[in-house]
Amino acid sequence: MSARTIAPDIYQITLPTPFPVGDVHAYLLRGDPLTLVDTGVYNEASIAALDAALAELGLQASDIEQIILSHGHLDHVGQARRISEAGGARVLAHARACAKVSDQAGYGREAAAWMKTLLPATGLPNELKSMVFAYYAILPRLAQDVQVEACLEEGDEILAGGRMWQVMFCPGHSGDLICLHDADARLLIGSDHLLAHISSNALLEPPRGNSPARRLPLIEYWRSLERIEALDIDLLLPGHGELIDDHRSLLAERREQRDRRLDRIEALTRAAPLTVWQIAELLFPRLKQTDILLAISEVVGHLDWLLMEGRVEQVLGEVPHRYRAVRA
Repeated sequence: MSARTIAPDIYQITLPTPFPVGDVHAYLLRGDPLTLVDTGVYNEASIAALDAALAELGLQASDIEQIILSHGHLDHVGQARRISEAGGARVLAHARACAKVSDQAGYGREAAAWMKTLLPATGLPNELKSMVFAYYAILPRLAQDVQVEACLEEGDEILAGGRMWQVMFCPGHSGDLICLHDADARLLIGSDHLLAHISSNALLEPPRGNSPARRLPLIEYWRSLERIEALDIDLLLPGHGELIDDHRSLLAERREQRDRRLDRIEALTRAAPLTVWQIAELLFPRLKQTDILLAISEVVGHLDWLLMEGRVEQVLGEVPHRYRAVRA
């Protein structure tokens, strides 16, 4: 796969992944310091594709001086250690990602243990729970542990590829996701926050830091999206799929999709109280077992929203939890 010129000294490098979402984009920012935003998974195909794209630009992994990780998912962080060790590149990521990417196996165990406490409330049958835990088991196989030199926060400014980029903390799809904004060039490196071809799933994750409370990923996601909607940008560089040159129109489509799904779930729970898994089966009748975590995250996120708006309520005293519409 070749490097595609996006803007002066900005190149999109497309790398294969083993996931249903397909290829992932990394971005090379050529200038001082030579920076790679995201790295693809750690497997032979992705390593070969990245090295070939760098060679096409007259570079090799040891030339990279700085690596910025947009968030801690495997397809974005997998090769960070390999590249960092090749030439001493420093690694930057949001503060919430630092511990995760430094110990993938440990994070996988933590996430699986947390999910084990959550799943009984969803009504997911016991025979399907292994499909959820399988995701966490593959973490150390597709991403090397890497030490982050600088843990970033909202509003930080980073020199990368001869440009100043402002860090925007945009939790939702992942609780540690950042976007990089160049206001002068009207560019945003948006990672997986907004994608042209599919809606970005707001994934359930264990709470981080000192908070014991479960994140409300879909609510977080839309608060972050509204910040992106307010930006005056000409081009959004996504983590997957096509470039986005009209982010506001795309956001309007995503908002309509969200509202339709909220209405559908409310209607389903008006007919009878339902569990998370029962709703998932009705929404996604052809659901693949490998996508169970995505489906549960999608339903829980929309139920969080409906609960916030007072449109559904939880039936108290039942496990698994059931939800019913408030208005008949």
